[in-house]
Amino acid sequence: MKAVEEIQRQGYTILKGIIPDDQVINIKDDIIKAADMFGVKNPNNTYLATTINHTQSFAYYTVDWRIMEVMESFFGPHVRISSTTTQINESRNKRGHWHADWPHTAGYIAKPIPDVVLHLTTIFMLADFTRENGGTLIRPSSHKWGSNPTYDNEHIFDDYEDQIYAEGLAGSVLVMDSRLWHAIAINNTNSRRVALVVRYAPWWLNLDVLMAGTVDQKIIVEEQPGTFNISYPPLSQEAYEQINDIAKPLFRHWVQI
Repeated sequence: MKAVEEIQRQGYTILKGIIPDDQVINIKDDIIKAADMFGVKNPNNTYLATTINHTQSFAYYTVDWRIMEVMESFFGPHVRISSTTTQINESRNKRGHWHADWPHTAGYIAKPIPDVVLHLTTIFMLADFTRENGGTLIRPSSHKWGSNPTYDNEHIFDDYEDQIYAEGLAGSVLVMDSRLWHAIAINNTNSRRVALVVRYAPWWLNLDVLMAGTVDQKIIVEEQPGTFNISYPPLSQEAYEQINDIAKPLFRHWVQI
């Protein structure tokens, strides 16, 4: 499969047309409304964790057969969604730092990071991703380097000859190995660059570390000074009931009890 081969070789692939043109605008509007109402906003970006709690209009597309074919190729049939996060890059935002995604962060997996796919990050492009508006910066094949630049004292704001912009039309989805080095790029346009980040995990990856109040988060994060701390609110029962039945199995582990 081409997409799987590209992820294995270069750390990422782009799946085109996952969300149809006639649905992208509606989903984008839903997500902007939720993020502006419930998210954390600063001059650089607007961020909303567990976006699925506030709008479920995108849920159907998280289990598109083309995405699930990739996920199941790496993780088998028992795939879970670990987070749904809105990331809106505001106009003239600051450049972000190079990083790999959880769980490849300090306190979780010892370096050198093993050459195993443990987590896959997808970025749903709800606006066209271009060089001008800050399509995500990536360094191809960096998932094979065994390191996370944030914690290896790399020059995390430097530019590199091998860096590229992930570009695609609205409705496309960037799928990348969570080890891949990537960074927020500068949005040099007057429009907001809207994206939804959905991360996928195998059934055996311990996601309790991401949930506030759990024993694992306390031991692994709170009791280790300097450890990167990230938490996602649980999924409300009310929101869960609004998710279509095809997607529900990927979310049920996160429902608030």
